[in-house]
Amino acid sequence: MTQARQAHDPLIPFELENETGLRLRGLDFGATLTSLSLLVGGERREVLLGCADEDYPAQQVWLGAVAGRFANRIGGAELTRNGQHWQLDANQPPHCLHGGRDGFHRRRWQRVRQTSDSISLSLVSPAGDQGFPGQLRVTLTYRLEGQDLVIDFEAKSDAPTPVSLTSHAYFNLDGDSPAGDVRQHAITLRANSFLPTDASGLPLAITPVEGPFDLRAERPIGQAWLSHAQQMQAKGYDHAYLLHGAEQQGKSGQTWAARVRSADRQLAMEVYTNQPSLQFYSGNWLANTPDRTGRGYGDHAGFCLEAQQLPDSPNRPALGDPWLLPGQRYHHQTRYRFIPAG
Repeated sequence: MTQARQAHDPLIPFELENETGLRLRGLDFGATLTSLSLLVGGERREVLLGCADEDYPAQQVWLGAVAGRFANRIGGAELTRNGQHWQLDANQPPHCLHGGRDGFHRRRWQRVRQTSDSISLSLVSPAGDQGFPGQLRVTLTYRLEGQDLVIDFEAKSDAPTPVSLTSHAYFNLDGDSPAGDVRQHAITLRANSFLPTDASGLPLAITPVEGPFDLRAERPIGQAWLSHAQQMQAKGYDHAYLLHGAEQQGKSGQTWAARVRSADRQLAMEVYTNQPSLQFYSGNWLANTPDRTGRGYGDHAGFCLEAQQLPDSPNRPALGDPWLLPGQRYHHQTRYRFIPAG
């Protein structure tokens, strides 16, 4: 069955809820998260951007979907390793973005098992998929623990291949609204360095944080908005932050990599991860993306904190080694913890 046919088959939803009232809804298409809500001040608050189920195959912003086989950009849409060369799908010419136009966000994931508060999904990506080498087998688990959403990826390959999987969920902690704007949220991000980008979004050299990119102390996302050349180029934040000592799972004695507070100060979200970077994206290109009401979102209606390997690292050893070898296990766990005021 072709991927185009899969996209038009009926989408199969799943729903989870735990004892704290944390509720998650998703689809098999793209392993997409369509809704996440919890009680804040005695009222249920939706914290994920989303659209009608039938609109997910057409939207172009990876709304709530899994990005893979390699999240973010690979320069020139090509891989080179040990004298071998692979041409990838250049879906954002001249680069490959989030694994290609028919990446994991457009695949029908298979349900492996489900309980009231967790679900495991699987996907087999064949050798040559979007140009990538090796057959990759992936298992993804979404799990609700207390007020935490835990996202757990595992993968194995039969040949060397770069792997970086992430959830492309868009959050608005004030609640979902077509008129929402997250620039009044306050963010803290524990990173001493980040990756500036060129005009095509490809990363340059690792650089110490500075000006509005220094998020080590809490500040409104919109403070000094577009005051930096990098922000003007990207229409806001769309940059990888390198985590230092913040590769945690949120267990006792560990600390978060990023923390965001809603504009009304009634809800905070902490992010814990074992990945080397967080891509902070301020929803700069959301305009006209369909929302749940049939209207369109505006730019900056939501933000993403995507835990991942560093962009363009498959061909740039200075940015890390994301290559998964036969016999190895890829494991990515990210925890989003929600903390209502009071």
